[in-house]
Order: sequence, then C-alpha cells, then structure tokens
Amino acid sequence: MKRISVDFNTLNSTPIGLAKIASPHSPRQASLPPLENGERVVLVDTDLEAEGNIVITPDGWIMAQPDPATFRDIPLSEEYLRELHKPVSPRL
Repeated sequence: MKRISVDFNTLNSTPIGLAKIASPHSPRQASLPPLENGERVVLVDTDLEAEGNIVITPDGWIMAQPDPATFRDIPLSEEYLRELHKPVSPRL
C-alpha cells in the first residue's frame, strides 16, 4: 500500500471526515504518486497513521477517508524527542 502524508487535523474542516491531501493543480498534488478513486492507502501524520480510501472530487481535490478501526500511534523518533526537549534561549 502507498503511504501518503496527511494532517489529520483537516478531518474537522468541510467536508467533515475526509483528510485533505492536495488541492487541484497544486505542487503537493504534482508530488504525489498516481492515485485512484477508492484506492486503499496508509495515511501518515507525525505520530499517527491509519488506513484509508482515496477520494478524488470532480473538481480535482484529493482527499482520503480514514478507517477508524485502523488508527495507530507511531512512536516518536529519538531525533524528534531531542529537538522537543532542547532548552529554549530566553528572549532579550
């Protein structure tokens, strides 16, 4: 299955329940592998992934409907955790 990067926060924008992947004719859309309507893919966010089906709208938006039964946590990388815990320089 193809792995597609998404932001699951977009599930809450219209249309509700669909992860927005790319708008028509956008650089993001041009960088995606070929996708077909209904194709099963793995949707990957920073710390969460799920399987889902691709939805291509008549006006060219590429979205995906995640399968709620397949959501799973992704362990954060050591590099990400190190960056997260770096001391912040005080503002002067």
